[in-house]
Amino acid sequence: MFAVFLFKVFGFTPSKSQFFCLILLFLTSKAFCGPKDSLFYQVRSLEDKAFVSFVIENYYEIYSLNFDSAILMTAEARQMAETNGWIQQAAYASLYHGVATFLRGDYEQSLPSYLYALTIFDSLQDHRGVGRTSIELAGFYHKNGQYEKANETADQAQTAALLANDTKTLGTYYGFKMTFLMRQEKYDEAHPYMLKAFEIRKKDQDSIGLGYAYLDFAEYELRKGNLEAAQQYVDQSTAIRKLIGDDQGVAINSVITGENYFHVGQYKKAIPFFKKSIEQATPIGYTDLIRFGYDMLQQSYVKLGDYEKAYDHLQQAQVFNDSIFGLEKSKALLTLQTQYETEKKEKEIELLSVENELRAAEIINANNRFYASIGGIVLLIFIGYLVFNRYQQKQRALLAEEKAISQKLGFKSLIEGEEKERKRIAQELHDGLGQLLSTARLNVSAMEDRVEKLVTKQWENSIKLIDEAVTEVRHISHNMMPNALISIGFEAAIKEQAHIINDAQKVKVHVDLPSEKIDLPESEAIALYRVIQEILNNALKYAEAKNIWLTISNNESLSISIKDDGKGFDTNLIPTSAGIGWQNIHSRMEILNGEIRIISSPGQGSEISLKLAV
Repeated sequence: MFAVFLFKVFGFTPSKSQFFCLILLFLTSKAFCGPKDSLFYQVRSLEDKAFVSFVIENYYEIYSLNFDSAILMTAEARQMAETNGWIQQAAYASLYHGVATFLRGDYEQSLPSYLYALTIFDSLQDHRGVGRTSIELAGFYHKNGQYEKANETADQAQTAALLANDTKTLGTYYGFKMTFLMRQEKYDEAHPYMLKAFEIRKKDQDSIGLGYAYLDFAEYELRKGNLEAAQQYVDQSTAIRKLIGDDQGVAINSVITGENYFHVGQYKKAIPFFKKSIEQATPIGYTDLIRFGYDMLQQSYVKLGDYEKAYDHLQQAQVFNDSIFGLEKSKALLTLQTQYETEKKEKEIELLSVENELRAAEIINANNRFYASIGGIVLLIFIGYLVFNRYQQKQRALLAEEKAISQKLGFKSLIEGEEKERKRIAQELHDGLGQLLSTARLNVSAMEDRVEKLVTKQWENSIKLIDEAVTEVRHISHNMMPNALISIGFEAAIKEQAHIINDAQKVKVHVDLPSEKIDLPESEAIALYRVIQEILNNALKYAEAKNIWLTISNNESLSISIKDDGKGFDTNLIPTSAGIGWQNIHSRMEILNGEIRIISSPGQGSEISLKLAV
């Protein structure tokens, strides 16, 4: 993968010896953090999509070179991907940003990055992304002492990896389980996971992974107290690393051998291996390993009681510790650019042969264009079919919409006709029958002085019946068409309705109206009044309430709230109600293009909210 990384940046593929030299050169130069002619700025000169893809595909090589650069580049790649709407790429950039910050020890940044990535991967059903993020999260939780959560998250990673057939994550999962169990000294349970990780690395022909797998075997044997077996596995790892020219890995194995002897108390045997690792790391400039070797030497001499040598090696370790991040980055860049120019000339020679191949490819392309034209015709026919089919669907939708509008208009006309008839009958009752009853009462009242004592009782009953008839006619006339609604407006009709209810002294209606006049067309005012009237009647009949609060506000829209302290009801029963009251309410609100919301439950009272544009 690193060879691809170099080719993408510099345009060449290194030989095997160059490959490892370049790795070591990058690891010791902080090449990504130099001045403006550094590798970072060359990579950043790529187009947005190329830059994001480059960071995602080569994140391992980037943070192997320098964590600060990895954090900077993954953060920029994520921001760039978000800006361009590349959601999946943003998730992967965030994942690798989390890895880089975690390895640097910046846990406050790593956890949000992991969770951001996991959220997106879940939404996209990207099992590979879910698995890789979950296994990194498992490492995070384990590092922070949340062992149960770490184990649970690792199992989630395994499930996702199996769905995605991601052997890389599976191998990491088995390695994690092995380490998790070994920390608990459950060596027998850890062993099968170690074998599974080894089998995957072997099947994938992952030489670098096998080098680490053998070191896992070594740790397993050492923890069981088998120093000889542990060292045999270290030697197998060393053999692989020598075979692939991994001088850095060989140096690491030397220091691991020294650590093995150190941990079993064989300090004199450990010292030569620490010295050997320093000798192997010096030519390749692996300063961090040199520092660690000197540190282990000083610890060994402390154990042996030779404090003078221990102090000398402590000073040497400190020198390298101070110099690790002080190397000249320009030297590494100069070497890389020299190699780049050399390989560029070699590529120019290769291009001559490529041109000959392109001429031959032109003949093939001519044939491909012919077949492409046929395919284009077929595609046009298919597109024409899709367009025609879409047109038919659109026409059907328009017809359905027109039918719905027609039905709505018809219902509106029916309601308006009904209201006109109500108005006519109410007027006739008021002007006709009401006046006749009033005249009859006057005539009967005029007979009061001439009524004989014998018929006084009948006369009084007649007066009472006429008064009741007049009241009933007025009540019927008001219900059919309130005079206040027609003569002085919507608010007056609402107040009159509340006054009538309050006069009965069974329920108290509290009315809160806006200060400004509610300006509605007559047809809409009547329809809205009918809705409020129906809701109030329902509350009077069924709610068993003591108070009803009617509140109207008129801001950007007209909002009406009718709330009672009654026994409430189950709103799920409204669709199956046998009465037509709720049907009338919903129908009128639909005509008004309004909204209705009903909140109620048994024993909790009710609140019905209406809202419509004005």
